[in-house]
Amino acid sequence: MDLIDLENIANREKIPIVNYKMKNTKARIVNYLGSYIFMDYNKIRTYTEEKCLLAEELGHYYYDSFYTLKSTKDEIEKAEYKALKWKSLACVPLHSILNCFYKRDM
Repeated sequence: MDLIDLENIANREKIPIVNYKMKNTKARIVNYLGSYIFMDYNKIRTYTEEKCLLAEELGHYYYDSFYTLKSTKDEIEKAEYKALKWKSLACVPLHSILNCFYKRDM
């Protein structure tokens, strides 16, 4: 999936992508009266990095894996795992995954 595809998903789901300067992170999704994705484009250096960050934030949205400042470490880890899982499914083409299995059996 390309960056434009991910941006189209966000648009379809009515999730604004906002350029916002952040101190400790490059991207974050906030779910308060709707969902908003904040990206600090000053810190993002490559197309691939931008694509991966956006995919991960969309993963939080699709798996409803949000957390708050009061969340436990365990809750945060579970939410991050779900978001990374969605990112992997969205960004790694199925044929690439299958090729890994085929090469392993050789």
